[in-house]
Amino acid sequence: MASPSWLEAVKERARRALDKPAAYGPDVDISVFRDGGPADEASVASVAEAVGVSPKAQAFYIQADNAYFRYLSRIPGVEVYRIEEFVDAHRDLARDYLWRLVPPDYDKFTAVAALRGVGGYVIRVKSGVKVESPILACLSIVRGGLQAPHNVVIVEEGAEAVVYTGCVIAPEAVGLHVGISEFYVMRNAKLKFIMVHSWNKAAHVRPRTGVYVEEGGEYVEYYANVASVKTLQTSPRIILKDGAKAHATSVVLGRGDAVIDIGTAAVLDGEGAGAELVTRAIATGSSSVTMRAVVEAYKPARGHVECSGLLMSDRARVVTIPQLSAFNNDAVLTHEASIGKLAEDEIYYLMAKGLTYEEAVSLLVRGFVTTDIHKYLPEQARRYVESLERQIVEKAL
Repeated sequence: MASPSWLEAVKERARRALDKPAAYGPDVDISVFRDGGPADEASVASVAEAVGVSPKAQAFYIQADNAYFRYLSRIPGVEVYRIEEFVDAHRDLARDYLWRLVPPDYDKFTAVAALRGVGGYVIRVKSGVKVESPILACLSIVRGGLQAPHNVVIVEEGAEAVVYTGCVIAPEAVGLHVGISEFYVMRNAKLKFIMVHSWNKAAHVRPRTGVYVEEGGEYVEYYANVASVKTLQTSPRIILKDGAKAHATSVVLGRGDAVIDIGTAAVLDGEGAGAELVTRAIATGSSSVTMRAVVEAYKPARGHVECSGLLMSDRARVVTIPQLSAFNNDAVLTHEASIGKLAEDEIYYLMAKGLTYEEAVSLLVRGFVTTDIHKYLPEQARRYVESLERQIVEKAL
């Protein structure tokens, strides 16, 4: 195992933060969520397939609750571990990469993950290795309770990888998911990361994510929430060094009485760094969606924020909170924000062209959720994102 003093220091910091509320989003009583029980393999397979993850992939990680784990890599230069195995096998690396970007005492949710978390993946792509096949991961709650995996992705110098992660819950389960994710994109490396959430109306979700992109690196992220959820709050933080680039897109669907608070923060800490943060939210029913976007520039760099909300119900609510901070007079930061409903004249125009009302609305919603992220993705990833967009449109209507 890694140094007991190091691990104990992490746990001690976490213990002191068990009552520390999150900065944003509704509070959740963590104590009512126990560790989930064992899950049968057939149930796990069907849940994983729902988010496009199959054990037939060249490299994959599948976890159900805190009791079922299956993972391997058939790709030379790509290693996939369960996090406990990684800590045992690579003591020094574990200390260098775990709990560096996401502090264990950030809030009560990181604290419970540090103290009670089980599993999570470590994906390591060796220097210079360029992986065309996507590396797949599925984290599922089948029997309910707390699931708090810790995920780490390390893309070493000059390497390139695409990672898909699907997080999903069984229809009848009541659960709290606290996923800790730390991504390291080394010098001149590239990581394309696609995350899809498919929860249910009883699930509480609190991901905590940190990303570090070294000189000349590129990080592309696409996040989609494609189903109901009770509460969801997440605010990934991306640190960019000299010449590093980030393109992060989130497409979120609020249904029923869901309370969603999402946002991405980019820290431009290198000359020539650039970040583009795009969020699209669709609010239906009596859902509430808050979109936050933060860009901080400490060097000559460029950042752009775009937040757009689509109201599909008179009872729904959307809030946008862009925040730009420049600490260097050569930084250029911009933002766009808009909230509204579908324009009736556009619907009638499409109907005049022969579409039904439902077809016109569907086409306009599809246009709303489609973003420029496609141009940063390889063909297979683009097709996957297009399938997610179709799911979002179908469930929004």
